[in-house]
Amino acid sequence: MAYSMVDVSGMSGVSLNELSQYAETGLLNPAFGGLDEDTYYEKQELLRLQQILFCKEVGMEENEIGSMLRDNPQDVIRIMQQHRIEILEKALRLHGLIQTLDKTISHLQGEQELDEHELYIGFVNKGRHQLLNEASSNHAVNNDMNQVQTEDVQRSDIQSSHSSALSDNQELKSKEDYLDSQAKIDLVHLDLQQAIEDGLEPGSAKVQRIIGRHLEWIKGYYTPTAEIYRDLANLYVEHRDFRKMYDGYHPRLAEFLRDGMMIKAEQDLS
Repeated sequence: MAYSMVDVSGMSGVSLNELSQYAETGLLNPAFGGLDEDTYYEKQELLRLQQILFCKEVGMEENEIGSMLRDNPQDVIRIMQQHRIEILEKALRLHGLIQTLDKTISHLQGEQELDEHELYIGFVNKGRHQLLNEASSNHAVNNDMNQVQTEDVQRSDIQSSHSSALSDNQELKSKEDYLDSQAKIDLVHLDLQQAIEDGLEPGSAKVQRIIGRHLEWIKGYYTPTAEIYRDLANLYVEHRDFRKMYDGYHPRLAEFLRDGMMIKAEQDLS
């Protein structure tokens, strides 16, 4: 079935001007032009538009999106899977912000005490920690920060005197960054699969080292509290898409990872 530009704009929320711009730049070409001089889109173009919107949602620039969508379809699928994980994790971070807001309201109403460190749960990410640590050490913050290498992704953040706080999506990631990140988490899952087959327990030292790599991978996107890390662990078991992914490795992996994460949250994040 073919849809006019007006139809596509209505169901996607993308303005007519944006669709026209996508066509001009070649990011999204209509399927064909009709006799009525309107342009029409079919399912393939609608799927591409969805991918464009997902990419923009996680902070990718249009020039990055165009090159990514020209690549191997399997690479696109893996990147879209990464988008799914990031969006779910962002939802958990927002859940943490809501809890902080609720606690603050309760504190201001005189209903409960609030520890100082609880004031910022959900706000603090690795980039902000770095700036705070530099300030507390009386080191000058350069206008252009050095590139920071984490365990799972290589990211850079340019800090100028006119810049505000880091964006929700933190630093932009290229296609190579996404694939490298996915490769690292794939290896974590494979190592956990092997641990299950070897009869190890989630609390064993070896498994906890693997879970530690998972935690570091998560920290590449945001810094979780113990509660949020536990929520994520439960999400892995309860969410259909996560469950399907983990079952592809081992039928017990979702629960095994959850149990290991619960222990890690108690030991390292509480």
